[in-house]
Amino acid sequence: MLSEHDGFVYHKLYFPGAWAVAPEVISGLKLVATLHNRRGDPLILLRLLRTMVKENGANRVGVCWSLPSRENEPGWAELQAEEKRIQETLRNAVRLVKDSGLSMEAKTFLGRCYRSFQYEFMVSLNLKRHDRQLELVLFDDPELREMRYKEIGSLGEFLGEIAAYPIDEQEKVLRERYALYRDAYDRVELYERMVLRPSSALLEISQEGMQFVDRREKYMARVIKNTLPDVVLVRKIHCLENPSSALTRSGLRSGPSLPAMLGIKEGDVMNLSKAERMVGPLPPRD
Repeated sequence: MLSEHDGFVYHKLYFPGAWAVAPEVISGLKLVATLHNRRGDPLILLRLLRTMVKENGANRVGVCWSLPSRENEPGWAELQAEEKRIQETLRNAVRLVKDSGLSMEAKTFLGRCYRSFQYEFMVSLNLKRHDRQLELVLFDDPELREMRYKEIGSLGEFLGEIAAYPIDEQEKVLRERYALYRDAYDRVELYERMVLRPSSALLEISQEGMQFVDRREKYMARVIKNTLPDVVLVRKIHCLENPSSALTRSGLRSGPSLPAMLGIKEGDVMNLSKAERMVGPLPPRD
């Protein structure tokens, strides 16, 4: 938990004095960029949100997700129904892992990786389950929501790739890959590789989804401006300024990013990894 002894408080550390840029749009808004494949991030996010709610008074959390009803501020029953669908999707993935011919160690490792599927929504919902006063704002384009489920990846293809390694090397291969992902927030070339040539259980964004980033971001910006959540959780792909030619050739928009549309400077977007040293220590990862 943060205190003045740490030398800062949340708003000074994460978003120092940037809100005067466009106060009519983003006054008080905090934007957190996430990755889908960095182990430990679900727990970091849970601890971060708990602290922001308790110490900063945040009571409206914006999540980049959508529901069939198209409601941006849905009721509890509708949120629970969506939770069940996500749980069933990841259970199917874990079942395929369990039934594969991988080593037991590789199965255990991968099972935990798949359980991070759409953790931004799941963590926020879990927080609301224990604090019904917390409001969730969903701001993704509902017409494209089925593409988000494709971020579970191509399970058969991925499992087949890992199975091609000798059985006593499979866990090592996976651990080495995921160890690299810990630096993906800060290493642009590594992040681009995760997006363009994924070698992970989950996808940062589906290939089909790349073609609709511009459309989705315009929708997101409109909803965020209208609903004004206190904190916004969104994948890093939507926070990239001046994306590389490799990314734009793959369909990523070349225009303004989501933070730019909201009047937020790139340097004032907090990568979730920055919260780790303040909300930890995390339990040892196996």
